[in-house]
Amino acid sequence: MKLSTLIQGLAVEKVEGNLEVEIKGLAQNSKFVQPGDLFVSIVGFVADGHDYIAEAISKGAKAVLVQKEVPINSDITTILVEDTRKALAFLANRFYHYPSRKLKLIGITGTNGKTTVAYMLKAILEEAGKKIGLLTTVENIVNNHSTISRMTTIESLDLQKLLEQMSASQTEYAIMEVSSHALSLSRVEGCDFDIAIFTNISDEHFEIHNNFNNYLESKKRLFLSLNESCKDVYGKKGIINIDEPFTQEFANCLKDGVELLTYGIKEKGMFSARNIDLGLKETTFIAETPKGEAEVLLNMGGLYNVYNGLAAIAAAMSQGIPLDTIVSAFKKFSGAPGRYKILNYGQPYTIIIDFAHNFHGLEHILKSLKSLSKNRLITIFGHGGERDNRVRKKMGQVVGSYSDYSIVTADNPRSEDPAEISKEIERGFQEVENCHYRIILDRVEAIKYALEIARENDIVLIAGKGPEKEQVYHNQVIYHNDEEVVHQILTEKDKG
Repeated sequence: MKLSTLIQGLAVEKVEGNLEVEIKGLAQNSKFVQPGDLFVSIVGFVADGHDYIAEAISKGAKAVLVQKEVPINSDITTILVEDTRKALAFLANRFYHYPSRKLKLIGITGTNGKTTVAYMLKAILEEAGKKIGLLTTVENIVNNHSTISRMTTIESLDLQKLLEQMSASQTEYAIMEVSSHALSLSRVEGCDFDIAIFTNISDEHFEIHNNFNNYLESKKRLFLSLNESCKDVYGKKGIINIDEPFTQEFANCLKDGVELLTYGIKEKGMFSARNIDLGLKETTFIAETPKGEAEVLLNMGGLYNVYNGLAAIAAAMSQGIPLDTIVSAFKKFSGAPGRYKILNYGQPYTIIIDFAHNFHGLEHILKSLKSLSKNRLITIFGHGGERDNRVRKKMGQVVGSYSDYSIVTADNPRSEDPAEISKEIERGFQEVENCHYRIILDRVEAIKYALEIARENDIVLIAGKGPEKEQVYHNQVIYHNDEEVVHQILTEKDKG
């Protein structure tokens, strides 16, 4: 594609060089530049792409996009824009021929529940015979091929490339988690969403957004994007949980033509649930919808999963999927990877692996488990480094309040000292009466200790990492998977 064609419509402040060069690809990481690429210099949180322009040129870049004037010892074409990150999303859309316009794109945003709703929708749409692409915290699935995901919502260049691959493989629906981080950093800029789903919102991610209002405003961008479309706006749906605060904020984002669908339990939504029977291993409820009602069986516990189910039901039925197909899909659905996963090795107590890693998610699952526990509730958890440390005390309060015994351990401490993270969590414990806890920074030893003290009918919740297969420290990344650790401990115990 000619560079002049590629940048047509882009707000350009200054151009130096030839715009008629042929661009063969885009790159934002100098390590991956190929001959003929346009190198986009992104100012990141750790590194500045402008510092790697010389490396990109040495690898064959034909043009460079910058957001500040820098000395370049080359006659390479240089384009100056206000924001290279936003420009990259624009260019990636154009380079890959606007792939989201050829798909039915479903975006899910919220503090918690995004992954589970995404997998529920995948199960339902596949039950209906649809070909699905999936972009989540856990994995990315394109043309039935899965790759491990490194972030909730991938960078705009990678995103448009995967969406183009989905389109080329005759995928009908693309389901993706849309994080507040991605929305604020323009990663989904230009994506033409057909459905936007809002699950819930809590006081989180201040390490990125600085305050709650910024966090809320970033989430709303997904719903605002429904109004800007090359598709028929009358086919678009905004789906919101009306039991959550700030619901009206999201509803007000939608202009005439975009249909608002609501779900709730406390408040009567268009999609609701009654006769809810919550069990440790399964949940049943009557789903009430505009097209009738049906009994739904979920192979998981937790009231929050009823909400997740309602969100998936609303989205699926908005696409004409019959209620009986949805019910059938749920019966076969075993859950999203690393979410409310019960491990059974014949032990006399229950072990649950879950990704809950913030106070909002922890409170939801602990509240559910506490109501079902026949004996003690033991929780293993921690908090990620380089994250909003303001919430750590709250996490301690929540876990200490619901758990009979709490074990604080490491959960991707990154550049922070895990001992300091645990002290901040401990401050929350100290405000809970009769709080019993222990700090064991080695996560393997923490899990081992929990299983040693567990007795008949206890519930052991191992929270925070879910399906993850690594533990991230400042100077190293080590292999770690909670489920594998449990398996090793219990099988060795049986041999002993």
